[in-house]
Amino acid sequence: MILGKVSVVSLMLCVIVAYGILMAWYFKLLLDYFPKSDGSKYSFLRWFHRYRSLAFTGGFVNIGLFAHLVIMYFGPLRVRVEGLFYGAPMHDVPALFAFMSILVTTINFVTSVEVRFYPKYRNYYSLFNDNGSIRDIEQAESEMLGVLKRELTFSGHKQLIAAIIFIVLGSYLLEWLPLGFTDVAVGIFRFLCAGYGIYAIGNSIMLILLYFEDYAGALLGTAAFAAVSVIATIWQVLYGSVSFYGLGFLTGGAVFYFIVWLRLEWYTKRLPYFLLCRQEIIAGQEKGWFIKLCDYLDARDKKREEEELHGGSRLEKM
Repeated sequence: MILGKVSVVSLMLCVIVAYGILMAWYFKLLLDYFPKSDGSKYSFLRWFHRYRSLAFTGGFVNIGLFAHLVIMYFGPLRVRVEGLFYGAPMHDVPALFAFMSILVTTINFVTSVEVRFYPKYRNYYSLFNDNGSIRDIEQAESEMLGVLKRELTFSGHKQLIAAIIFIVLGSYLLEWLPLGFTDVAVGIFRFLCAGYGIYAIGNSIMLILLYFEDYAGALLGTAAFAAVSVIATIWQVLYGSVSFYGLGFLTGGAVFYFIVWLRLEWYTKRLPYFLLCRQEIIAGQEKGWFIKLCDYLDARDKKREEEELHGGSRLEKM
């Protein structure tokens, strides 16, 4: 509060301070866990080259998940708060409450899907590493995929129930609360509840693809999610009706879900092939822009150290 009343500046200051504390604390935990690094300080570039699809996958998820909120700041619902700070309360507030509906799936994935799936997953992969028999491997694969299918189905049912409750009861509750909800805001809320629910299930399936190291499939699904969500939302802002805002994100979530679901079905039918036949027998030399950049920076630092060493030796002789 500033001078006894809440202001935009004070709220922004609170957010900045909170995230600053969070960042500093995470950095401290990181330093405690890795007190001393070995090797080059640019080695992360090599790992980024090796797993760059993961970085793009995470980026596309965030673009698909949050870009539609930013796009609305340039549409007819935007409101100028102060200076260059714009918002779209008619869209932002429904999005905030709709986003809460996916907490069910988020918590369920950690406490149920992973808990029951991971032991079967670990047993299946350990049989390949420990020279298990073909019969044992096939049985372990059947058990693992059975548990996975059952848990994802249960997770989908729970999210469906949560979405229905939010859409039906939440609409009446939000109209009753003094939040300024109009019929347009309620319509946006319903579209976003459905969109976030579909996204939550698709995201769970995408995480399972990462379990199976199908980085290409995860990248394909998230890239389609980001592209469709952004393009459809921009089209809505330019040509669509305000009453159907949120449908663009819903379309992106649906495309995301169908792509990763079909990819998981296709990939799990060929698990032994991907485990045994796609691994490199002889590791080849890594090439790429990030590898070249890492080598260049390492060589530059080494040259500087040698120059400083030779310079110090000459000073000692003098």
